[in-house]
This record gives sequence, C-alpha cells and structure tokens, in this order.
Amino acid sequence: MARMNKTHCVLDQYVREVTDFSSQYGSDGSISYVANNVIGKPTLYPDYGDFSAAYCLRSYGRWWCSCESAPNPVEDPRPLLPPTVDFIDLKYEYPVYPIRVDFYETYNPGAVVRVWGSLEGRGWCLLWAGESQTGLRAAARIFSPPIYQLHKLVNMLRVEFDQARHSYYSALDAVLLVGSTHSSIRPAPPSHHPPSITDCVLRLGIHSARSEDDIVAGAQFLLCEENLLKLIIVEEEDDEGDDDDDDDDNDKEEEEEAMEELVREEKAEERDHEKSIEEKKVCEEVQEEGTSGGYFDLLPEELILYILRQLDLRSVCRLSLTCRLLHKYTADPVLYINLNLKNWWWLASNGTLKWLSTRCSLLQTLDLSWCGPYDALDTETFMEFIHTCGHQLTSLRINNCHFIDNYCLYMIANVCPNLQELSMANCNRVDHLGFGELKKARALARLDLSRTRIDFHTLQLLLQHAPNLRHLSLNNCIQLDMDEVAKTLATFNLGLVSLAAWKTHGLTQRGLRALASITTLNDLDLGWALSGVITEGLGELLRGCRGLQRLYLSALRTTTDHDLNLLATHAHSLTQLDIMGTRNVTPEAVHRLLQSCPSLELLDVSFCEQVHHTHISQWTLQFPHVSIKGGLRHQVRIV
Repeated sequence: MARMNKTHCVLDQYVREVTDFSSQYGSDGSISYVANNVIGKPTLYPDYGDFSAAYCLRSYGRWWCSCESAPNPVEDPRPLLPPTVDFIDLKYEYPVYPIRVDFYETYNPGAVVRVWGSLEGRGWCLLWAGESQTGLRAAARIFSPPIYQLHKLVNMLRVEFDQARHSYYSALDAVLLVGSTHSSIRPAPPSHHPPSITDCVLRLGIHSARSEDDIVAGAQFLLCEENLLKLIIVEEEDDEGDDDDDDDDNDKEEEEEAMEELVREEKAEERDHEKSIEEKKVCEEVQEEGTSGGYFDLLPEELILYILRQLDLRSVCRLSLTCRLLHKYTADPVLYINLNLKNWWWLASNGTLKWLSTRCSLLQTLDLSWCGPYDALDTETFMEFIHTCGHQLTSLRINNCHFIDNYCLYMIANVCPNLQELSMANCNRVDHLGFGELKKARALARLDLSRTRIDFHTLQLLLQHAPNLRHLSLNNCIQLDMDEVAKTLATFNLGLVSLAAWKTHGLTQRGLRALASITTLNDLDLGWALSGVITEGLGELLRGCRGLQRLYLSALRTTTDHDLNLLATHAHSLTQLDIMGTRNVTPEAVHRLLQSCPSLELLDVSFCEQVHHTHISQWTLQFPHVSIKGGLRHQVRIV
C-alpha cells in the first residue's frame, strides 16, 4: 500500500523474503511453525493461539539453558547490548526511510527486544532496543516500538528475540514496515552566522545517534579545520563588539577586581611553587627508574591487565590508540583468551579479525556466531585467522556463519588439535567433504550440527573417531536414519551424556534399545523424531539410563498410560518431561507421574486430548514446584 503527496510517498510493506534465522519450531520443507510464515500479510491476527501457520520460536524460558546439553556461556564482561536468544532477517521489496515497524504477535507476545535496519544487509543500524515483556494479557496484539528515525534507506530488518523469561513458545504472524521514499529530516533555515557546535550536533542528530559510525562521522565533520576556523572567527568578532559597548561602564569595577585578583595570584604562586618542587622530585625519581607512563606506569602489570579485563572489546580497541603504554598492554594475549563476538555481530568484519590476529596467540574460546552476514566476513580472512590463532583453540562456535565452507572445516580440523567443542548450527554450505575432515578432531567432546547437511555415512565416520564425545546435537538433520545413528553411538560413544535429535527421522524401538546401552545418558530430546509404538524400547531405555533427567517425547501419538507408568517407576531423577501432543494418556497416569518424580520441574502436556485446564489448575496447586504447561482453552490445533 502506498500513500502519496506532493513531496514523498509512504509505503506499507509486508515481508517479501526471510533471508536467515537462528531457530524455528518447524522443520525445513514444512509449512508448520516455520520462519517463512511471516511472509506476506497477516492471516491469523486478531486470533490468539498456538497456530501452526505462524512463525514459532524453538525455545522458551530458561529450560534450554539449565540442562546438560546447554553449552557454557562465553565470558563477556561488558557487552554493548544485553545478549539475546534468537533472530530472524526479513527483506522487503522497496528501500525506504523507516517510520514504523508493526509486529503481529499471535501467541505469548513480548519476545521482541531489538530491531535493526540495513540496506541489502550492509551497515546495520539499531532502530529500537528494549527488554522482553512478560505478564502481558493472553491476546493477540500489534506491537509498534518507537523506532529511531534513521536518515538511511532500509530494505532489511533483523529482529532479535529474548524469550528466556517467557513461560511458553512465542509466535509471529507478520511484520509490517512503514517507510517513506524521502527522508523526513529537513535542512536547517539559513542564518547570518555559522551555527555553533551545539546547534550542529542537534541538527545532525548526533546527540541521539545509536550507531557508533554515525557519531564518529558527525564528530569528524564538526571538528574539521574549516568548521573550527569559522567558529573561532565568529566568537572573536562577538567578543570585540561586546567589549566596545561595556568599556566605559565597567572600568572602575575592572580595576578593583584586578587588584583583588593580583593578591590572590601572588598567594597561589607561593603554594604552586612549593608543590612544583615536590612534583619535580617525584618526576626525577620516575625518570631514573626508566619509566615513560608517569604515575599510571607505576602500577603493577597484573593490576593494569586486571583493569583492562573488565572492559568491553571496543573500549580496549580505543585505549590501544591513546598512548604507547596502553597500546602495549592492550596487545597482551592474556586479554584475548576468550572472545565472544556474537554480542558484537553488527561490528564484526574482516578488519576485526585482522586486528585481533596479532593479539590472539593464546586464544582458547571463540564465539563467532551470527557474525559476518551478507559478506561482512569472508572465507579467506577467517581461514587466515584460524591458521594464525587457532592452535590452542578448545571451543569454537560458528552458528549461522554462512561464510563457513569445506575449506574452513579443513583448516579447523588441521590447525586446532585440541578442539573440544564445535558448534556450527545452520551452516548450510558444508557437505560431506568438509564434515569428513572433522575425523581429525579426535578431542571433540561437544558437537552441534543442527540443521546442517550432514549425512549418515559421514556422521558415522566422525563418531568412530570421537571417543571422547559427550554432547551431540543433530536437531533438524533430516538426512539421517536415527536408528542407525543410535546403533553407531552405542558402539563407539558409550560416554555420551546428551543427545538432541529433535525433528529427525527414523527412530523406533530399535534405536531406543541401542541408546539403552549408553548408561551415562541423562539428557535426551527425541521430540517429533519417534514413530510407532515404543513401550518395549522405552522400558529398556529407562532401565539402562537410570540417571535420565531430561526427556522430550513431543508429538509421539502412541504414548500410553503404560509408558507413563514406566517413567513413574524408573525415572525418579526426571527434571524435565515433554509429552506434548499425546492422545491416549489419562489424567490419572499424569498425576501418578507427578507423585513419583520429586525432582520434576517442567512438565509439558499441551494438546494431550484427555488433559483439560481444570486438571492443570489442580496439579499446579498440589505441585507448586513443577511448571506445568498445557490445558489452555486457546490451544486450538496441532499438525
């Protein structure tokens, strides 16, 4: 829709394309709960509920962070913005100057916390940032955050979500971008005198700029030699005019003030002379010791490095340009043992890695997730960085890094012999040739290949060469036969602690029997992966894995009361259980399970046809330590 007048055109645009995202509840090739459901006009609003035609995020609450399969957060003492959980990139047909963004939220609203804008994915600028909203009314809404009026054309949005404080899944129906084809910023009216620096700051909007590039560019323009000379000339002329008008009236007052000032200056000179003698002695002592940083250089090196470790990475970069002393200390490799660039994704570029490459000789942990979108980082620069700084790397996270290809994995596998963790979810440019190189990374203990193109034969090769593997994530890897994967794990990876196989295929009783031999398993996500009757295999699994704490059996239609009785008998250590979408279990069996699992903290019985909201209300009062999901009247369907 377009609204036109004599000067400009205002466009209302819905999403044309989803170019990237970090998670979705649905699987690729499906139309249920997938990111592509935000394309086009809203189809569900103003209805509220768990609709499969919406875009639904994969996680909620802190449950996904409080389990064995969750990786430890990478140290980042002072991120520029609070960390978020997920994102989605949206592209629109026409570039516009953004005026408003509307989010059509149809389930558990309030997860949107940041909105970025860019033209073709380059030069991201923050349009709005806020906190996640909880305690909102259970109703659909249009959320329109007050965005910054950017003087820049935009045809892409990145929306970031933080659903860590939400009680259940969040969903979006559509995202509307309202923008003008012409900038709304008008030039300042003509003036006889050049404007002051304050006037320039207000006119250019530097006082409210949120982008570092905008602030730096504005400051450089204002402080250029030509502008400063103009301001000095104007101020001198104004001062001379004022002096001519007031000389006759103020001569006597000035003489008296001058005498008083002279007396004060004489006393001050005496005090300053005494201080200067003492300071001179101290300076001579400092020079004799050979230092060049004055008093600051007298601090112990350990204390200086401790102070620098409390700073964010951008501040450290700026300090390196202030003096030789700080340049030396900010180049100390001790400051760059753990790097979390995910929290700085919009600033990370080829230049960032080149600057860091001279400082990261001791690098052990690197989180580069979300960095380098739309060619901000390239394969060659990343490979050079790993070749230079990756020899001591033990943890590498490159989720949603679409510059990663087969050559990058070759470099990682050959340069990082101590690599214990590799997370590369949503890296879709790697095939069996690149994955095959990982057989050289024999120290791997944690491997996340979610939503990649890994095939069974290549995965089997990796598992045979990873005897120390403890955590494996294969979510949404649709090319795998999970029964065969389970048999391979039972043969070569008997120390496995967690397995995430959500939205995979082919797992039956055979696979459960194989997993039962891995007695160390305590975290198992088989949501949407199981098929057929599993009672016998589930019994063997529970008897074999006595320490099972987290079990997701989402959308397993054949689950019965007998299966819940097995859980109540053998799984006393359970803390999280998801049996969403089960048609055959009765409230009595669920109640018996709640009584038998004293450590249970989360129970999802959504869309269990025989469990109603009245049962949930009763159980919530009886078991207040358990967060029970389901039985809500607005849950209308499941596919």
